[in-house]
Amino acid sequence: MLNQKLFNILFNFGNKHKKLTVFTTIYSCYLFFIMYLMGYFYIFINFNKYGYKTLIKYIFIPLITIIVAKILRKNINSKRPFEKLNIVSLVKHKGGNSMPSNHSASAMVLALALIYILPQYFIFFIILAIITGIFRVIAGLHYPIDVLFGFLLGFLIGGLGFFILF
Repeated sequence: MLNQKLFNILFNFGNKHKKLTVFTTIYSCYLFFIMYLMGYFYIFINFNKYGYKTLIKYIFIPLITIIVAKILRKNINSKRPFEKLNIVSLVKHKGGNSMPSNHSASAMVLALALIYILPQYFIFFIILAIITGIFRVIAGLHYPIDVLFGFLLGFLIGGLGFFILF
């Protein structure tokens, strides 16, 4: 199965580069959160340009993404690789539902939130979201399909919410 083969390749890379894997897995999430908070300040500083509509989108579209991801996870109920394969993940984590990856969905929707207000950094935000998701696999926390599903969920809800519907 392609999902398992890709997981094995990425997880083996993680085992060869443990310090990089742990650092990137943990701190890419913090970096996104910090950038997202900085986005609030940017909106407030430029409130005449953005207004309440942008602020409301900036708050609620990521929130909706997280809620939908949690509902899907509970209903899909797939186990994490370290639970199924009896391996030790490179980053400590509780067991539980794996699909879709909350971190991947959040990273993608936060990337789109930041792109909405700072479109000139499009490539940087998307690459950081992809790195965040891929390192969830490299650390042994998710299968590639979990991360891909998370990316698609964040991209769909974020794309619709920020750029199409509202």
